[in-house]
Amino acid sequence: YIFNYKQTICIMKKTLKMVAFATIFAFATSLMAQNKFIGTVRYSIDAAGKTQEVSLKIYEDNALFKTEAAQVLVKGRKIYNMQDLSQIIGYLKSNDVWDSPYEGDGKILIKNELEQKDIDSLTIPCTEGFYFEYIDGEKEIAGMKAKKARYHSFNDEGVDKGFEVWYTNEIGPEFDLIMLMGLQGLPLEFTITSDDGSAISYKVVEIKKEKLNDAEFLLPAGYNELPEDELKAVFTSIQ
Repeated sequence: YIFNYKQTICIMKKTLKMVAFATIFAFATSLMAQNKFIGTVRYSIDAAGKTQEVSLKIYEDNALFKTEAAQVLVKGRKIYNMQDLSQIIGYLKSNDVWDSPYEGDGKILIKNELEQKDIDSLTIPCTEGFYFEYIDGEKEIAGMKAKKARYHSFNDEGVDKGFEVWYTNEIGPEFDLIMLMGLQGLPLEFTITSDDGSAISYKVVEIKKEKLNDAEFLLPAGYNELPEDELKAVFTSIQ
């Protein structure tokens, strides 16, 4: 997971328009009850006829997603993206194609925080970047009552390539910072279709309450934060 710079640009462009919305939105979010759910949410991901499953661990307003090479930890409105690029960097160096000044071990920490000005801008319509539209509609997914929203996302020609999202704000962090940054809840089902017609579908198939070790939701040692210019240079070198 790497932050979408185009999304960030759209947020900044809309900052000056958000003042009229701030009071209303702040009141609405203040009414959301803090949930106490602890357990695992299991997703089925279907792409090109192939299906795989991934799990998201939730501890009240914390969420944790892990793979072999990366893990993303959400604590409230803060996100910690930990990338272990040691194998990739080692391979590039061994083949003498590494052109970045970075000389670390490849364990990189990327930190960010969803600020109130960003939140306030995420429901303001635009024709660049993205925004959320919350609309009427309910259905049940994995035993959970789901609400409906539309994710409006625009390509370089200004065409809306968005899609419907089913979500819940009854479990997990107040905002999704892993899959659909800034959604007011946890996404339960959505499908992304690319320009060539291929699609990737995400759907929650199980929500299971269980005991989790809160130590899992602590930042692991050994990851280092980089200056923005050095971070961009690292990712440019591995593309």
